[in-house]
Amino acid sequence: MNTTLHSDFFFWTATQVARDTMIEAILATPLLDFHNATPDEKERVLQVLRNILPITEREKGIWNDAAISASIPRYELERFAVPTLVISAENDLFGTYRGARYTAQHIRGARFVGYPTGGHLLVGHQEEVWSEVIGLLKEAGGQGLSEK
Repeated sequence: MNTTLHSDFFFWTATQVARDTMIEAILATPLLDFHNATPDEKERVLQVLRNILPITEREKGIWNDAAISASIPRYELERFAVPTLVISAENDLFGTYRGARYTAQHIRGARFVGYPTGGHLLVGHQEEVWSEVIGLLKEAGGQGLSEK
């Protein structure tokens, strides 16, 4: 993986010859979810993969994310007082589901939406996800947040 992040050409080549591996390793989405997706969803996943380029400009951020996520301190989530929506899939290969559920349980009034499948990109759940986001924004608008 380290070599992949040092070269835009190598990353691009990997997306062409090892697409399935990249979907699992980089996008943390199980292949079964990708292969069972609608054509539009498959195209969305592939577009995300293509849009990672140029990888060399993202390399430091990716390594920083990896370092931070390995040792995240406990935040005082109970102090948060903002409308919060937390969404994850149980089969997210980055393992976000447990932390997402925990976060939603500790932020006052947060809403957790969990899916059994979909991976990190929530494949197959885009309509539902956007409906949840729009619902949160409408609800938040009624809580003192205004359109500017």
